[in-house]
Amino acid sequence: MTARIGFILLVLTACVSRVSADETVYRYECDVFPNDVSAGWEVFNPCEDPCTKSVENGHFVLRWARPNDIVNYHLWIAEPPAAPPPTLWVEWRFRSNHPIGANFFTCDGKFTLDYDRIHDLVWMYGDTAISFSGDDFVGGLAVDEFHTYRFESTDGVSFTVAVDGQVFMDVIDIKNAGGAFLQMGGEGACGGFLNTVNEWDFVRHGTIATGETIIATDPPAGLLDPNDFPDIDRFTVTFNAANYVYLDDITVDLTGGIAPTVIQTLRRENTVPDKVEIVLDRPMPLNETTTFTITDGTATSIVEYTIREPVPAASAWGLAAMVLLLLTAATLVIKKQAEIVVGCQSRRAGISR
Repeated sequence: MTARIGFILLVLTACVSRVSADETVYRYECDVFPNDVSAGWEVFNPCEDPCTKSVENGHFVLRWARPNDIVNYHLWIAEPPAAPPPTLWVEWRFRSNHPIGANFFTCDGKFTLDYDRIHDLVWMYGDTAISFSGDDFVGGLAVDEFHTYRFESTDGVSFTVAVDGQVFMDVIDIKNAGGAFLQMGGEGACGGFLNTVNEWDFVRHGTIATGETIIATDPPAGLLDPNDFPDIDRFTVTFNAANYVYLDDITVDLTGGIAPTVIQTLRRENTVPDKVEIVLDRPMPLNETTTFTITDGTATSIVEYTIREPVPAASAWGLAAMVLLLLTAATLVIKKQAEIVVGCQSRRAGISR
């Protein structure tokens, strides 16, 4: 592959005015129970019959065979008199097999966020995420698939919550004062829905900064052979430090036709928090260059892909042969012209004598 496309330069550039990074303060990878000493969550409401809990394939799993049991796990970020951090991001990955149906607000997964003056709650179904008030929500999520949630606040008063890169809560919330904590849990199987399954892949939090830039992509940016990379409708970007990408952070340009649209930005299976998957609504088109410009307002990274088959080896040899033939013909012409000039000069010399 390298030999065939070695003449193409990989395009991956960054224009950086300030380089800094989110700090990851805490990571729970859900490979132990939340109240394990290494995880540090307190049990507020234990998982009891009809609820059962397990750790499977690196996920913390809650199951409700029938209605209903409330489960809460509680983690302090800061307790009075300890001050909360100056900024806060919280990210988690969750999936449920329970569609919202006729139920609303309760009866599935939930995540409570308490930070400085903020106190709010996100209800999470398999296909829908809803704010505590019900004023903000996003639907149409794939049921029984993991989705990436992210909370951010830079002042302890205003905040956003996004799912798969789409911000659906943008709120100013002055309700609480004091410490800061997180609660994960659920209220499974109420409303007549049996056999609810909630799975948590990770929960992380830290402080916010900007200026992260992309240092790698998978597949690699540049020219790609569609025989080796067919139907590319997603790729991952790796930043130089912890970061996340929202849908509004990405613009897409195409050299010809209509550019694909970014529909999700995701974490995958406990990947480190500097790697984000970019999901498109359709594959990148053949024989065009698709350019992704990703910015957080401080730093900008540009990733370009060109999906095109390289020139076949036979054609390349044919081109080389044609060039050689033309060069040979040109040499013969030049040689003939030189002979004519010499002959003319000889005849003129004879006449003058």
